[in-house]
Amino acid sequence: MDDAHGTTLDRSRSTARRAAPNVQKRSNQDGSTSWVALVRVRPFHARSRSFSDRTTAVRWADEEKRKLKAERERAADARADLTSLTVAQLAKAYLEDPETLLLASYKDSCARLAWWVNELGEKRIRELGVVTLREARDKLARTEITPATINRYLSALRSAWNWGRTSGYLSANQVWPPRLLLTEAKGRTRHLSDEELTKLLETARAYSPTMDAAVTVSIACGLRKGELLRLRWNHVDFDSASLRVLVSKNGESRGVHLPASAAATLRALKRGTVIAPAVFITEKGEPAGQDWIERHWRRIRKTSGLEGFRWHDLRHSCASFLAASGASLLEIGSVLGHKSPITTKRYSHLVDTRPVTGHAALDAKLSGK
Repeated sequence: MDDAHGTTLDRSRSTARRAAPNVQKRSNQDGSTSWVALVRVRPFHARSRSFSDRTTAVRWADEEKRKLKAERERAADARADLTSLTVAQLAKAYLEDPETLLLASYKDSCARLAWWVNELGEKRIRELGVVTLREARDKLARTEITPATINRYLSALRSAWNWGRTSGYLSANQVWPPRLLLTEAKGRTRHLSDEELTKLLETARAYSPTMDAAVTVSIACGLRKGELLRLRWNHVDFDSASLRVLVSKNGESRGVHLPASAAATLRALKRGTVIAPAVFITEKGEPAGQDWIERHWRRIRKTSGLEGFRWHDLRHSCASFLAASGASLLEIGSVLGHKSPITTKRYSHLVDTRPVTGHAALDAKLSGK
């Protein structure tokens, strides 16, 4: 009896340990204390978050566990009838996933998946073969969208597809069809001439304060489109003439000098719009996404006569103007946020044969002066 009773107690304790959220106390370097909550629910990846007090950590862990279990139940329902799952249902489930909601590219994913839902929403996933996807891809290609942008649309659907395989919405055997991505031009470094720059700035200024600031800041600071759109007013410091890029392509943050010309357009934008956390917002007051700014950019580009000129070429123009004014490759890479000097080497032709710091002194020594 005692052994049986002891076994029952052990099982009860084991069950209690499994049910309780995993919350651990952590001592920080500054002497403060934090509580790290860890949630594990199969088949999802483990998720963790740090809090200043244990109560909040436990509450978050309990809520996160509840959400994941509910998601697992929905996936189980989907597994019961995989043959009827549509593109629209998969996109909806993917966009509602807690991890998807945390993605920096979430808003862009919504816009791109919305195109697929509009095009193939009622199509069953089991019917979505390579031929159907290529036909949809070719329809995109008949618009002004570049191969690189088309690939982003394909990648958005592929992300939802692969998520569905790991979450139980799709069979693990349903592999994303190969050879769908288009070939993109490599190492393209188109940049503005002085005349093109003048025309572009005039057009953007006449178009709207938002696009005036977006174009000017992109050139002046060398920001990528995503970095620009994630900019918040608390990242802009007018007093120190700088702005902070918190999420860059290489995953690192960086500080960028804010030239007076770019600061002036941001000040004008701040005075003339409803203040929101995001610097660049739509007519509805929502944070601007890539598709929104691309639509307005196409109009400005056409008026300016910039055929085949991409938004990313504004960043190349920043590098070109800096090089023409004496900046070194190291300085250009610092402004653009390049993690590796190899990336900056595409601009090496802009500084070839130009004397560097120390050349004059070296020449004087060789001349015996």
